[in-house]
Amino acid sequence: MMRLLALAMIVLCPVLPASAADFTPSLDSMIVDYIRPAMSDFAGATEKLPEAVTSVCRTGDEKSADAFKAAYSQTLQSFARIQFLRFGPLLDDDRLSRLAFLPDPRGIAQRQIRKIYAKQDADVGAPESLKGKSVAVQGLTALELIAFDKNSALVLGQPGERKDFTCAYAQAIARNLATTAESLVADWADPAGYSAVLLSADAGNERFHSSREAVEAVFNALVTGLIIVRDQDVLPALGSSREDAKPRRFPFSRSGNAVVYLTGELRGVQDALGSLDLKELTPDDFRWIFDTLTFEFGNAQILLTRLQPPLRQTFREGGSYEEVKVLAIALKSIRDTMAEELAGALELAGGFNALDGD
Repeated sequence: MMRLLALAMIVLCPVLPASAADFTPSLDSMIVDYIRPAMSDFAGATEKLPEAVTSVCRTGDEKSADAFKAAYSQTLQSFARIQFLRFGPLLDDDRLSRLAFLPDPRGIAQRQIRKIYAKQDADVGAPESLKGKSVAVQGLTALELIAFDKNSALVLGQPGERKDFTCAYAQAIARNLATTAESLVADWADPAGYSAVLLSADAGNERFHSSREAVEAVFNALVTGLIIVRDQDVLPALGSSREDAKPRRFPFSRSGNAVVYLTGELRGVQDALGSLDLKELTPDDFRWIFDTLTFEFGNAQILLTRLQPPLRQTFREGGSYEEVKVLAIALKSIRDTMAEELAGALELAGGFNALDGD
């Protein structure tokens, strides 16, 4: 009799639709397994920058130059893995723009930095006063402009009348980057901070009314991350043809780190998506999506490994231009698979482009 009753209960209680699922465990998994470790990695990388600046400015030899370039590259890679997390702590106090002023197609940062050098504005040599200036003249993008020339050669620490001024400016940027990274780690570690906003949605909070709304915000940040990689970082560099290509439009191409940055962006989105562990919440008929995404992300990464940095010098050589054209197609496919197929299977409001404020 009890067995029959149990069977009857199964028949009478249909499987809950995805829209009724509790996404809180997925959000918790992403916070614990991806966001917090990624923020810690970024902090660990930026922590090395001030000493790297000090060393290259003190000696200017090949060893210190290589150490600075390695520290800068590592910082870019770790930043690329968090820059798409455009919610909560990364947006507080305009931190994202302070960390990197992107995109900057009109060269605003370069123009403002030229004015700083023309005036010999000593305020940029102190972390606190630098923080009060335009976001365009601080962060990783500004550090690249003052540390590398247009041919990707390191000029920081090299002899010249601007050496001391540039070194003080670079040190202030490096210290602010490290301080901001530490703040991000602390904010995400705070159990009463933004983590609580995401994880208490079903209990009712002012930002999200359900865990579904919370995961939609996170999911759309990942989709927006893919849009940024393709529409802001790749397509402008491609131009309309090989002859019209503008490799300087690749992010961080000046320092020869475009491939490093693009690889980090893509790997970050993939790892963040994996940390949500959404497969168990996806109907069986749609679980093929995850294998497809693994394949598509893998293809995109293979294309990136075929590119020879620095792209400013190599982009028009060999098959680099064609590889990036295929990369743009692959990125669109990944975006469509996530925003249409996966979002549809989970009944999420996917395909939202946060950059447009839709």
